[in-house]
Amino acid sequence: MKILLVSDDELFAHLAANKLEKWGHQVAIESSGTDAFERIRKEPFRVVITGWVLPGLSGPELCHKIRGIEQSRYTYVVIYTSKADKESLMAGYEAGADDYLVRPFNAPELHVRLKAAQRLLNLEDELRAGSGIDSETGLVNAASFRQLFRVILAESRRTESGGALMFVKLLNYDDALKRFGLAPAQRMAVEVAATLGRAIRDSDLVARMTDDEFCLALQNTFWERCVRVAEKICAQIENMTLYIDDVTLRPEIEISIVNYPVGDLVADETIDSAERLPYDATPKAASGAAG
Repeated sequence: MKILLVSDDELFAHLAANKLEKWGHQVAIESSGTDAFERIRKEPFRVVITGWVLPGLSGPELCHKIRGIEQSRYTYVVIYTSKADKESLMAGYEAGADDYLVRPFNAPELHVRLKAAQRLLNLEDELRAGSGIDSETGLVNAASFRQLFRVILAESRRTESGGALMFVKLLNYDDALKRFGLAPAQRMAVEVAATLGRAIRDSDLVARMTDDEFCLALQNTFWERCVRVAEKICAQIENMTLYIDDVTLRPEIEISIVNYPVGDLVADETIDSAERLPYDATPKAASGAAG
């Protein structure tokens, strides 16, 4: 993979670059966050490993700006830092980081993290090249999501990390389908799907599991962030009114969450059978009514 190291620590940059090159990666080095961003704008990298404190842009600021670039392929960002407290981790993930490496430098740990990154990036490439997309919403479909989640869950166990699956049920989909037909019901699902896509980080994933249910995979996520994402989704959908011909529809949703890994449950069991924690602040909008 093509990797950019961003650090003003010359010793770390030298040691890490030597290891990465021995493992077969192509490596470039920048010592400032500002220079790194200018290079990333012009030159695609699959992985960026960045320090937290840097000349110019900080690591989280660099990550945030990377997520604002329109790129054809995803850039996986790892922050290398001595900050291991929960608040710092949350700040990094909110900025769009995918993973963390905590000082001091540990080559075997870096190797494991990069293998995890490469598996996910390879799956992204397969999804782009394949037919794993729901034709109505443009989201990943259930079969592809299950395949991807197997890898995510395996890596979370290997790295002793975790995350959350957030399920969003469109409660009045069936009612809209029976009363008004397929087109209005599908239009409502498409609008909800677009809202979900705007609510997550680029490193997260949202899929359409059934006609009326979506699943968001929020990697390396704490409960506090789950709540913030759910609040954002609820606030947007609570204010959504759709006018389709002579029909007025207001989506009604229910949100529940599974923190993974769950004991010895495999990926499909986690999706289908794990106990889901309800999110209480669910909007209870009225079901669709003819205009």
